[in-house]
Amino acid sequence: MISDAASLDLWVKRAEVQPQGRTALDLEADSLHRYRESLCLIQYADEQGIEIIDPLIIKDMSPFRDWLRGAEVWMHGADYDMCLLMETFGELPAMIYDTQVAARLLGHERFGLAALVEHFYGVKLSKKNQKANWGMRPIPEAMQAYAQGDVAYMLDMADRMVEQLKRMGRYSWFLESCAVNLHRRRMLRGAEKREAWRIRGCGQLNRRGLAALRALWLWREAEAERINRPVFMVCSNQELLKRSAQLQDFRRILPPHGHAGRIARYHRAVRCFQLLDEDEYPLLPHWPKPRQMPRHFEKSLESWLARRDALASALHLDASLIASRAQVEAIAADEEKGLAGLLRWQCELLTDSTAAQRAISLTCQL
Repeated sequence: MISDAASLDLWVKRAEVQPQGRTALDLEADSLHRYRESLCLIQYADEQGIEIIDPLIIKDMSPFRDWLRGAEVWMHGADYDMCLLMETFGELPAMIYDTQVAARLLGHERFGLAALVEHFYGVKLSKKNQKANWGMRPIPEAMQAYAQGDVAYMLDMADRMVEQLKRMGRYSWFLESCAVNLHRRRMLRGAEKREAWRIRGCGQLNRRGLAALRALWLWREAEAERINRPVFMVCSNQELLKRSAQLQDFRRILPPHGHAGRIARYHRAVRCFQLLDEDEYPLLPHWPKPRQMPRHFEKSLESWLARRDALASALHLDASLIASRAQVEAIAADEEKGLAGLLRWQCELLTDSTAAQRAISLTCQL
């Protein structure tokens, strides 16, 4: 366990001399146990072995941040981890090779880390500590062992999948997919977050209902922060929507469960909402009018879907990897613009019969 500045400096010297693409990372956070999640553990692996870095104990993590900025690392299902790295360090690695992306491009239907480790090594990783409180200190030995398991097989498994990807002619697909995923995450840096209280399902509400939802959402945030627990421990999104719909229709609602102080603050939030003027209600989202589809749209859509599905079947891939339903609809509506929205390898498969046949031929050989 690396838990002091001197040990971190020694680790940096070791990590800096590793070849690019020969290190692996995994992260643990306390999102299930705290209001504001924090990075609690960093698992690192290279050819020499595994190290666990404790960012809660080490006050200055800038050496790790500086190394991260130029590193090319392997991760698994990196979307959440990328968010966590950005929030914690404001940095992402120079490149992230994602074993989950590799597994999907190889046609694995079960592409979770535990499923892949079992597939390649016949080892069943324990899920006992998957939802553990990683913010506790000291960390029990069983949790440390669990954390090491997340990176113990990563590099060898990566080598096996890269070899298969190359034999199947899909390695370039993998590199492009990983690069684009990382680029898209970088582009979100500095982008304004949409109004967070507009949770999924709020489209069913009118302006009065949205005002109620905003008030109740702010109440829930304050209560969760007060007790330092995740918001779902105060009130679920479904319950917020239900109560907002009742307030929208001037129906009487029962107070939430909880102690007297929480209930009093809830009633205060409702009263503040009820005192709003209509011009203070949030605006409804502006949805662009659906454009008039060309007359041939349905026929074109059917043709493109059939082409995509036939390719997916021949390549033993999930059809959405080649193009999602929304992407196919965009192609059917405006072929040039729709195809431009695909990755290069996706576009080649759908439009270049030679490239598609070559990919199918390599798949059949294996």
